[in-house]
Amino acid sequence: MFMKLKLKPAWIGLFLIAVMLFSTFAFAVIQSVSPGQNAKLPESNIIDYQLDPNLKNGLIQYGATVITFEYNLGCDDCVNQKAALEFFANEYKQQIWLEELVDESLDKSKITISSIYGEDSLIDANETGIVSTLCKLMSAPPVTCALA
Repeated sequence: MFMKLKLKPAWIGLFLIAVMLFSTFAFAVIQSVSPGQNAKLPESNIIDYQLDPNLKNGLIQYGATVITFEYNLGCDDCVNQKAALEFFANEYKQQIWLEELVDESLDKSKITISSIYGEDSLIDANETGIVSTLCKLMSAPPVTCALA
């Protein structure tokens, strides 16, 4: 009928170890040959270009808040808005990513704040409005948000 295989437990163990090692080696080879799918994070959390949409979504999924600041160079209040946004981005480097995009077609600045809790757009906002929206959307808001 059926032949019984008489394998020693040591041989079975060696076989399983070999399968594990070869699968690890095969995975490493496949990863080194396949084209890179991972986008690199910028060196700074304040950038003057738009993030790759996949990278932006990945940052948001991991708890970061991405602020997109679109402004015209001739804007009156944009200097104050930019300074406030850069202050928050520098203060909370691990949480906030700031995209500063110059758009000469805009009459008023536009700030879009995106996080895991949603997205909000502010048109020609003041510092109070920016802070309020950040406190509402940051995954780990600062203590000052609880005091306000």
